[in-house]
Amino acid sequence: MTTATLTHRRTSKTETKHVMLFAERGNEHYGRHVWTLATELPEVSEAVIEFAAEYYNIGHDEAAALVNPRNIVTSAGAWDDAQFVSDVWQRFECVGFRTPDGAVVLDRESVSLAYSVEE
Repeated sequence: MTTATLTHRRTSKTETKHVMLFAERGNEHYGRHVWTLATELPEVSEAVIEFAAEYYNIGHDEAAALVNPRNIVTSAGAWDDAQFVSDVWQRFECVGFRTPDGAVVLDRESVSLAYSVEE
C-alpha cells in the first residue's frame, strides 16, 4: 500500500511552536516552505474519541468527527484547541495521529520531517 505524501506549509522557515497539521492536498496557499512527514502515525484511537466526548460533553459521533476532521485544511476540529491538545498529550503521550486526509503531530521531536522550499 502506498502512503500519501503529507505536508505542512508556511510562508517562512520558522517552524510552528505548537501542533503541526499535515495535509495530503489543498494547503499550497500556506506558503513555499514545506515540511514532509516521513513517519507513519496511528489512526485516532477509540480511547481518544472517548476522551474528546467526555472533554467536550458531546456524543461519540460528534467527538469522532472532531478528532478525525474530514478536511484538515478547512478545519482541524479539536486539534485547533490548544488546551485539548495539551490534555491529550498529558493523558496519552502519543506522537500524533493520522486523520482521513492528513495528520496531526503533537511532538515534532519524535517524528521524521524533510524540509524543502518550492520555487
